[in-house]
Amino acid sequence: MASEPVTKAGGASSGGNTEIPRIRCPACFKQFSTDENLVRHLEKACHTEHEPQCGVCHKHCFCFEALREHLLGRLAKKECAAEFSRRGCSLCLDVLESEEALTNHRLKCQFMSACPSGKVLTTPMEQSIKGAIDAPEGSAEAAHFSEERQYGAVALDCEMVGGGSDGSINICARVCLVDEDENVLLNTYVQPLLPVTDYRYEITGIKPSDFNGAPSFKRVRYIVKRILEDGPLLIGHDLRHDLACLRLDHSPELIRDTATYQLFVKTSGVSHKLRFLTEVFLGYKIQDGTIHDPCEDAIAAMRLYKRMRSRRHAGALVHVCDLSQLSLQHVDAPQWSYSSVYSYSEPSFYCWCVDSKT
Repeated sequence: MASEPVTKAGGASSGGNTEIPRIRCPACFKQFSTDENLVRHLEKACHTEHEPQCGVCHKHCFCFEALREHLLGRLAKKECAAEFSRRGCSLCLDVLESEEALTNHRLKCQFMSACPSGKVLTTPMEQSIKGAIDAPEGSAEAAHFSEERQYGAVALDCEMVGGGSDGSINICARVCLVDEDENVLLNTYVQPLLPVTDYRYEITGIKPSDFNGAPSFKRVRYIVKRILEDGPLLIGHDLRHDLACLRLDHSPELIRDTATYQLFVKTSGVSHKLRFLTEVFLGYKIQDGTIHDPCEDAIAAMRLYKRMRSRRHAGALVHVCDLSQLSLQHVDAPQWSYSSVYSYSEPSFYCWCVDSKT
C-alpha cells in the first residue's frame, strides 16, 4: 500500500527524520501509522457498502447527516462541494452523471404533500370488516377477513391525549394505518379509555367533539392486531410509543423505525424528528403549524422507508487494499492488491435495501 508522509506533531527538528509513513483507511480516509492499527480500525468501524458514500471522492460516512456535512457543511471538502453543486441531488445526496440527468432525477425524487392536514379520511377497512369484528373465532365472517388482509408492509401512527391529574398518561385518541401504496386501511378517532385531562390541542388538534361516534379502543385495537398478525413489516417513527398506546407487540425483526435507523440519525446517534426527515429527504413539509396528522405522518414514514429500500449503493471501494491476507498476527503481508476491505467489517445495522431482495 502506498503510504503518505506526514510530519510528526511538534514540527521539524534539526536532525533525524521528521516524517513518518501514514496508511489511510480506504473507506473513511482516517490515517494510521501501522497496518495493525488500520486492521483494528476496520474491525471496529463496521464499514460496509451500505454506508452513505460521497459520489465524488467515495468517502464513507456514518449517516446521511455526516455526508451532508461533507458535501454542504461549513467544513465541506472543496472539490466535492463544487461537483455536488453542479450534479448533486439535495434530497437523496446522489451525484448524477450530468446536469441534465440531475434535472430528470429531481422530477422523481421530489414528493408532494400526502393529504390535507387534520382531515380524517373514510375508513374502508372499518366497513369491510364490520361484520367480522364481533364474529366468533373460526366463523365464516372471520375467515373472510383473514383472507383479505394480506400486506407486505404497513405504516402506523397514533395520536395520544393526556390523562391523569397532570395529563402525563398517554391515551390513544387517533390511529392511522396505510399500506405500501399509501391506501388508507384505517384512520379513525378512538374512544378514550380514561377521562381526558389534556387534549394536547396544539399538537393533536383534537377536540372533545371529535370522539362523538368514534369506535371503542377494543375495536380499533382488534383491527390493528388482526392486520399485524400475518407478520407484515411495520413502518413508523418512534413506534415504541404507538405500540405501547395500543398495548400491542410486534417482532423486532419486522419493525422498520425511521427514528432509530442508523442512516437517518444525527451524527451523535440521536433521532431526528419526522418533520425534519420528511422535509430533508422527501422535499415537502408536514406538521405545518405543529399539528400532527397521523395519516400524513404514516405516509411520510412509508415514503422514507421505500426510499431507503430502493436505494442502490456504490458497491466496492475505489482504490482500496485487499486485507484478506492480513491479520493481527501477520501484519507484514508481502503483497497488497486492490479489491475490497469489507470482509474485515461486520455491518452494524440492517440496511433496508435488503428487504427488496427477500
